[in-house]
Amino acid sequence: MKTAWYLGHRADAVGDRALLVGDPDRIDRIAEHLRDVTFLPVKRGLKTITGTYNDRSVTVAAFGMGAPIATIVLHELADLGIARFMRIGTSMYFPPTQGGALLISERALAFEGTSRSYRDDPEACSADQGLIAACRDAGTAVGETITGGLFATYDAFYRDMFGIDREGEARAARNHLMLREAGVVAIDMETSALITAAAALNVAFASLCLGTVNAATLEKLAPEPLADGENRLFKAALEGITRDQAGPERNYP
Repeated sequence: MKTAWYLGHRADAVGDRALLVGDPDRIDRIAEHLRDVTFLPVKRGLKTITGTYNDRSVTVAAFGMGAPIATIVLHELADLGIARFMRIGTSMYFPPTQGGALLISERALAFEGTSRSYRDDPEACSADQGLIAACRDAGTAVGETITGGLFATYDAFYRDMFGIDREGEARAARNHLMLREAGVVAIDMETSALITAAAALNVAFASLCLGTVNAATLEKLAPEPLADGENRLFKAALEGITRDQAGPERNYP
């Protein structure tokens, strides 16, 4: 039976849908929302669990930060047979969106390098419409408003997204102005690459993010609303990924 190169998991250890998270500490917190949880062996710090939610088998895998490793995790899990993916985490956001809002990617602009290994076309790529609709329905069911829109993805956080020095501040400010004029609602480090890779691999993907940093003021969400927002994010994501119809019955590679 096929085994993933970096993750080290066998195909029969994963579900038919997956949530991809950045922070590995979130794995334990998401596990509290699942039944019959199995913690899979950790390789290269890539923490993964498989559990049950709404009678669906869901794998949750942590990738750390950035498009290259996030795409490796998606690619390996797709190779094991998973057909539906959602990246959940945090993002910068543009007003009038407010901190704590749940944002879903409808399209994404690629300013990172990974997506070009999957597609040469630099135009904005589209997320899976079925997942978007499922998340919106799930949000309504749990009393959440989920805002869809255009995402933008970068590699260099301290140059293109958030300035830690004078040069970075000036560059990030120029980017933010350009993105706001283009109608971008959120900025992150993974979405465009994951959408592009998912399309090339013929699997469904969308990003559902919690807005935590105001791109206009660089104000961060305070700890208490951040913790509350994370729980809301987990609930909406799990409802959405399990509400969406499953793909064809899996034959383990």
